[in-house]
Formats: sequence, C-alpha cells, structure tokens
Amino acid sequence: MSLRTLLIGLMLLLPIAGVSSPESTASSGTDSVSTGIEQPGVQSALVGKHWQLVEILSMDDRADKPDDRSLYTLELKDDGTVLVRADCNRGTGSWTSSAPGKLEFGPIASTRAQCPPGSLHDRYLAQFDWVRSYVMKNGHLFLATLADGSIIEFEPVQLPLAATVLGEEVRTDDPGEMHEIVLSRLFNRYAEQQGIEVTDAELDAYVEGMRRGMRARGLTAEDELTPEETAEAEQMRRDMGRSMIRQWKLNRALYRQYGGRIIYQQLGPEPLGAYRQYLEERQAAGDFEIHRKDFREAFWRYFTTDEMHDFIEPGSEEEARAFSIPPWSDNTAAPATSHPAADDAGPPAGYNNGGPMNWEVTGVASGLHLRAQPSTSGEILTTYQAGTILDNLGCEKAEKRVWCYVQRFGGGPVGYVVADYLKPAVGPDGSVPMGPETTSL
Repeated sequence: MSLRTLLIGLMLLLPIAGVSSPESTASSGTDSVSTGIEQPGVQSALVGKHWQLVEILSMDDRADKPDDRSLYTLELKDDGTVLVRADCNRGTGSWTSSAPGKLEFGPIASTRAQCPPGSLHDRYLAQFDWVRSYVMKNGHLFLATLADGSIIEFEPVQLPLAATVLGEEVRTDDPGEMHEIVLSRLFNRYAEQQGIEVTDAELDAYVEGMRRGMRARGLTAEDELTPEETAEAEQMRRDMGRSMIRQWKLNRALYRQYGGRIIYQQLGPEPLGAYRQYLEERQAAGDFEIHRKDFREAFWRYFTTDEMHDFIEPGSEEEARAFSIPPWSDNTAAPATSHPAADDAGPPAGYNNGGPMNWEVTGVASGLHLRAQPSTSGEILTTYQAGTILDNLGCEKAEKRVWCYVQRFGGGPVGYVVADYLKPAVGPDGSVPMGPETTSL
C-alpha cells in the first residue's frame, strides 16, 4: 500500500471516527469529556500530554520523518494554550475545538534561530495553520490539514517525574520549567490563603502611572493607534498591572511574615530570605518534593547562593521602605528600589572588543526580559531564566541603565536585556573566555 493510499484512507476515516469535515458546521454531539475549559471537541487523553512527531505524510507520497523525534513536540494545555518545539526553536500559541474531532490552532509565535541543515523546522511549523481535525488511533494522534492534504502523526511521550507539588505531578525534562511550576502553584495557594487580590482602583492607578511615565519619556506612538489597537494596548497594560500588583502584595505578605534579606530585582525588590523560609517550611510540611537530585540542586541554588544576588543593605532606610509604598501609589517622593549599579556602571565591552564571550543570567527568580529596544517600554521578545547563557554582542547606556545586546547561546531572537542581571559566563576549564582586544589606528 502506498503512502498516498494510506493517507486517503486515514482522511476518509476521520468522519467515521467522529471528526466532521473542515467545511461542516453541524454539531457532532455532546458526549465529550471536560478538560477544564470550554473545548468540547478534544478528548481528555489528548490534552496535557507531551506528543512528539513521528512523521508528516503528504498526498504526493512524501514522508518527512525527523532524525530525532524529541526535537519536534506538541503539548495542548487545558487553558487553551499550545506549546511547540520545532528543532532548535520553541513556540507558543492557542488552540480551539468547536466539536468532537475538530481542532484548529491560532498563530504560533516562535523563536527564529537558524536550525541545522536537514531540519524539518519550517515544514513542521507550517502545518499548524492548516490543521482542521484530528483522530486518535492505537494511542497515536493524527492531525489532518485542510489545503495541503497532510497527516501529521504524533506518539505520546511520558516525561520523567521531576517533582510533586500540592499532590500534583510535575513531569518535565527542563529544570527551569519545573522551578516555575513549583513556585507558581505554591505562591498561588499562599495568595488565596492570604486573601491577596487586585482591586480596580489599584489597577487604574497603576495603569495611569504607566501612561504618565510614557508621556514623560516622550513616547507618544499610542496617539496614532486605531481604536481597536488602543483597546488592545489598554488590555495589555491592565494584564501587566494586575500581575505586578499581585506579585508585589504577595512579596510584601511573605516579607512581613518571614522577614529576611531583600535583593534587587528587575521589577523591584524581592524578599529572597522570606522565599527561602517559606519554601523550606512548605517542603518540611510535604507540600512539594523534587525527585531528581540535579533538579533539586538547581532549584535551591537560587535561594542559597549569595554570589548570585545583590542585597539591599540590612537595616538601611532603603530596606525599610522596600515594601512600604505600593508601586501604583501617587506618592513619588520615595524613589523606586533599583539596582545600584544602574546609573554608575559603564557599558561592558562586546566580545569583539575584548569583552566576555558569553553572559550568564543571574539574580532573577521570575525571569529576565529580552526586549526589542533598550528600554523598559520595549516589546518583550522572550524571557530568560537564571542560568541561561547568552552571546555578548555589546552593551550601551540608555534610560540611565546599561543594556546589553544579546542572543541566547545556540540561537534565538536578538535583543536587549538589563546588564544588572548578567555575569561573565565561565567556560569548562573554569576561566572566562574573552574576545580579542581591538585597537584603533
């Protein structure tokens, strides 16, 4: 049997298996299993699993198979987001299902690294625009496209058990992802227990403060937006504000309960000592357990290694006011807590001018933003976790801070990060590889 015959057979089977044709608008029934959101068409066996690519079959008998299946993955989250790995790049987007067997994806935003020759990166990512339906067969997932007539086959993968938090398993092979999941689940429960909420008045004040700050810096591009774009920008500001206010309140509550030392962070002061005490308490109570030794060491390194951080001087006035004035307050007499080197440090040299070959991200718990411009108002391209290695492309001073032009080691988008949270990366031999010195004539 040819691949083309098999492909046609699979596509003909889709309606029989409960998959409506892409053009059909009729309902296929209501006997679906709930997955936590309004997505009646997707079986619970599909959502929340880690899938890896087996092959892409086309109507012209073409079969594309990856050399390493683990480099091409798919994960549908029950909140409507989808995570994709395409060789050396990673992406995220959204998915929807209007009826059993129907499945569509929104645009997939991915990093843009140049993958090695022979990569299926472009062909794999191109499929998602055209997916309209799916079928499960012998435990495998088959996605069917509309225009290209392709079938994309996936097999399930059981990721290693990295941790257990609040009775739920965390399966991942990425220590950074485990770190984020453990913290978010524990902090979310703490916020609920403390009754931490964001009020409309607080959010309005925060957003207005953002507007004033943009006007003060001469950023007036929003004046040229359409009403729809203005509404979208407003929603983005409110979403950001809600997250910032909630985190500040959570940090204040933890600091008041546990005390401890405070560090400078990109988005304001962070009660590192309180974090550590709270997490040690929760671990002793059995709320979470990290099962892999290497992941456990990486998790606690952030909270126990002083060399990774810059601490606010204990007993200082700056420490006393760290969590006394909300960032959305109209009181501007007290300056915001920022990294002390922001105004004093000169721009470090780039690799081509005698600087370190690479940087290592350090001193961040919630991540370091890569921005399109050297400005806190610049578009966020991605976020790096502590320990990420970056290529040093040079640094400059802007907005009274030092910004470094970087790219993730191994590929990814190019942009700017605040230099406060970078340190020269150490090579395998224990030294810091430096670039060549240059001289001007």
